Amino acid sequence: MKKLIALLMALVLCLSLTACGGDAADNSGASSGQQEIKGETYDAGNVSALVPDGWKAFPVSDLFDEYDGDNDPTALQVCKGGETEWDVFTKPYIQVNYYPDTELSIYKDLYDDVVDLDPIELGGRTWNGFTCSSLDYPIAIFWTEGSEQIQVTVNLGTTDGTINVDDADVQAIIASIQVK
Repeated sequence: MKKLIALLMALVLCLSLTACGGDAADNSGASSGQQEIKGETYDAGNVSALVPDGWKAFPVSDLFDEYDGDNDPTALQVCKGGETEWDVFTKPYIQVNYYPDTELSIYKDLYDDVVDLDPIELGGRTWNGFTCSSLDYPIAIFWTEGSEQIQVTVNLGTTDGTINVDDADVQAIIASIQVK
């Protein structure tokens, strides 16, 4: 049953990647530790994040047409080494979802090999998290609690590369998240 739900979630993701566009503005990157990460800020509308050099941002389609336009202003994807929105199926990426009007729910039982992580402080927020596998791919999920409900899904390893939650660019993306 878990595999069926995960497969359905992957199908929904596939269908959500049909839109393109979004606004990007030049910006110096956030820093993680001593290392400064350079890049641009991608603004989806209600949420924005740093897109480090060598990464590319993509909008997330609004599957339920709750917003004007095709893209969900509360979500974005940042893909390492990506050129097109289809690269999220073969390259590591980070998806950011902001839940301004809905209570965030985390469903660990949908995943395999769940390992809780100690909370981390990034960007002035405390992030709870865990690592797990989904369809045999390693991922990490982080979330905030309180007034700014944000969930970050990090696809750690794919056929075309890997990233780690301790990587400076990954932490810079998470630390840079801004909500409106």
